Amino acid sequence: MVNTNIFLGSGASMTLVPELDFYIEPDSAPAEGHTSVTLDSSNQSEMKLVADLYVGCTLDFYASAAKQSSHTITGNTATLLTFTPSLGATVSSGYFILRSYGAPCPAPKIGSNPTLNSDNWLGLVESATFPNIEVEPKQLNLSLGGSRNFTHQYKGIETASGGTVNVMANHFAWIYYVLGNCATLTPDAETDPTDPPNYFTGLGENEVYFNTSAHLAQGPIFYRSLTSSRLFTPPLLPVDFTGKANIRLLTLPTTTSTLITYTFTEAEGDDLPSFALEQTLTKNPLELTSDGTNDETFVRIARGNRVNDISLSANENEEVKLAMNLNSRAVHTVKEGYEARRGITDNTALFNYNTELDAFSDPFFYSGGTLSAFGQTFLKITNMTLTINNNLQDKRFLGSGSKSVKSAIPAQRDYEVTFTGMITDDSLYTALTTDSEYATDGSSNLLTLTFTKGSESMTLNLKDYLLNAATITIPEDKGPITLEGTIKPRSLQSCSVKTHWILQG
Repeated sequence: MVNTNIFLGSGASMTLVPELDFYIEPDSAPAEGHTSVTLDSSNQSEMKLVADLYVGCTLDFYASAAKQSSHTITGNTATLLTFTPSLGATVSSGYFILRSYGAPCPAPKIGSNPTLNSDNWLGLVESATFPNIEVEPKQLNLSLGGSRNFTHQYKGIETASGGTVNVMANHFAWIYYVLGNCATLTPDAETDPTDPPNYFTGLGENEVYFNTSAHLAQGPIFYRSLTSSRLFTPPLLPVDFTGKANIRLLTLPTTTSTLITYTFTEAEGDDLPSFALEQTLTKNPLELTSDGTNDETFVRIARGNRVNDISLSANENEEVKLAMNLNSRAVHTVKEGYEARRGITDNTALFNYNTELDAFSDPFFYSGGTLSAFGQTFLKITNMTLTINNNLQDKRFLGSGSKSVKSAIPAQRDYEVTFTGMITDDSLYTALTTDSEYATDGSSNLLTLTFTKGSESMTLNLKDYLLNAATITIPEDKGPITLEGTIKPRSLQSCSVKTHWILQG
């Protein structure tokens, strides 16, 4: 039967899927020459992988907690990953870690259908563009002549591009993705639970855990225990399970006294954090199961999204806004039975949507911000924009496993602050004509941007900066004289975000 009902925009949604290092315990002992690994039965009973979703991802092999080799995934079924090159010398025991970049975090299956940790709310989305696929066409002749028409054509490389997310900022955890590292994590409230029994199982349903002493930089920053089986999503990494005495149970942010403070820092390497986006088109918002026919529910997954640049803007009498341009690794169309949004049909039930305190969902406003620079706090700023640009470059490598898989390599990091304000004195013009940088010692005269909303806040300090443009405008109506300025910092001093947002990585 042909389905003639069309998809409507009212049935479209977009959610976030964390991309996290994923521990894989093999079902049988790895051996020399192996080119595949099957998930352990502890995982198989609760979880299924989305077929071929992980092509091109990196799979690291460990023995005795020491990394032995790195491999590229060439394909995957619901329970098996194939990779290249083959394993080297036989070891007595070993395990694998699926690295985060381009690897959406699986979640417990629903019925017989695989699903992802895709019930993460994006926030107050003003607009968003799902990355689109562009395919390079190739046309040529099979001989020197014979016809004015090409006699052969084929498809070249695929490129995913054009992804954007623009939100009214009800939190500033997004800054993590452009800076690259989480240095510290300090919850207002936590408890010391009983040690987890194994890598896969938490202690209660719908709880959140973290390790006080292990890795933080790019996650998993938090682990979720989901469904009645209490499955860790993702499974605990060996470093966390070995030190499980350091595992803490997060007191979920439901009041202003149960917030989380993050310290974000600059990542100097090429391994920036990433996330996936799940786009769901459905003709029935209460039915999120894709059966592979695409008649009722159509699901695409854009994976390996790194933030190329982010613009934080605060304009007079408006909400604070964050605009992000993404660099996407690949787009995967789900062609099998799959449960979109982890089966969550009600937007208010999405993870990080807080039903306990409405203020958590409200945006920050221009009126709650301050900008300090050149040793003074500017009270007459009418609008400002902070832009952080990673200048990501697309690269492709031998053995990536797919024509669609690419990597985003960061180049020179760039900061810029533009603002418009009313002139109160000649200090800014003096700064324009000064040759030396401000805040070179990182301790005084910092460029400081702060926003507060109740108990939530963001403080970002930049150093080593110059004022490189200042345009003074005298209006025709003889009203306030304004100055349009551009400040160019070289580096970050510190960034602290106190928020209700639970950032998995």
